[in-house]
Amino acid sequence: MKITIIKKGLIVYLAALTAGIVFASFYGGPVAYAPLFALLSIIPVSIIYIFLNYAFLRVYQEVEVHKLTKGEDHKYRALIENAGVLPIHNMEIGTFKSRCNLYEIPDKTKLSLDIHEKKELFSGVNCLFAGVYDVGIENVSFTDPFHIVSATFNIPYSFRAVVKPRITEIAGKTLDLENLYSSRGRKSERLFEDTPGNDIRPYVKGDSLSAVNWKVSAKASKLMVRVPDKMEKRTLSILMNADNTPESEQDTDFLIKRDYFLEFVVSAAWLFGNQGIPVNIVYPAGVVREQFVDSRESFMEFYNTVSDGVFYSSDLEYNKICDLEKACRSNKNDRETWIVITENPGAGENFISICD
Repeated sequence: MKITIIKKGLIVYLAALTAGIVFASFYGGPVAYAPLFALLSIIPVSIIYIFLNYAFLRVYQEVEVHKLTKGEDHKYRALIENAGVLPIHNMEIGTFKSRCNLYEIPDKTKLSLDIHEKKELFSGVNCLFAGVYDVGIENVSFTDPFHIVSATFNIPYSFRAVVKPRITEIAGKTLDLENLYSSRGRKSERLFEDTPGNDIRPYVKGDSLSAVNWKVSAKASKLMVRVPDKMEKRTLSILMNADNTPESEQDTDFLIKRDYFLEFVVSAAWLFGNQGIPVNIVYPAGVVREQFVDSRESFMEFYNTVSDGVFYSSDLEYNKICDLEKACRSNKNDRETWIVITENPGAGENFISICD
């Protein structure tokens, strides 16, 4: 709740109150004191009136679809009801104008309601960011009849939209997909397959007899063994290091970062999955989850899940992501390539890090 004193109305009120005090001081009696008492009661009565208006206000909001997509237009409906026994005059409607566009309901729209009256507002809505956040009507403001006090309240029933990120080429322009794909086939310098390969070398003490190629040994008149092939790097993984900002602190700047973060990740997953490059994605959805994407079908499963919200149910889950990120950055693993995407990188950190 935010209470604002309107200076112009306050000056007029103080002038009238001063005149009432002077008049009562000189003349006295009921005729003089009645206006004075009326002036003194204006502010408390106005505040009570405003609180009663808010207490009996009902606001219901909805959009035609359960999940929206960033940048797409949908139909929005708001039902505003005065369930009290006092009329509401010139109520001001505040919208989440920095998060969504309500084409037919401008910010600061004025609305009056009689006793038990309902009004419906219709508009097209366009959500500006991917993520899960409140949209539509944000607050309402009431002003007393004498324009002395104005009070702003958050609406009693907010509407939380689930906005899916767009699938774009943003990741393809940043990630070198060709080299990432090739890196999965690079040979390790210290890890080898379990079974012998086709390369041949002379037998040395300690080699397994099962590795001896007897036909080649007979022709060479000495023992020859098959050398195991160097092991290929087999997995490509994406780690979504999402920010752990509390919901009450998720302002417009946070939504801008979250929008870019989600759009980049789903675009990368789409490019890999569409090209048949298997990728394992580790992300927080309450708890830390893993999703293997290697086709359009598996991508859509990941896309729908991550659109429902990227969040941590506890600090323990956030610490799991942080520990995994540290392990990816510090360990050299010949069997995995990790792409670490950090939503809110600190000083000296990059938004994208490829740990190979």
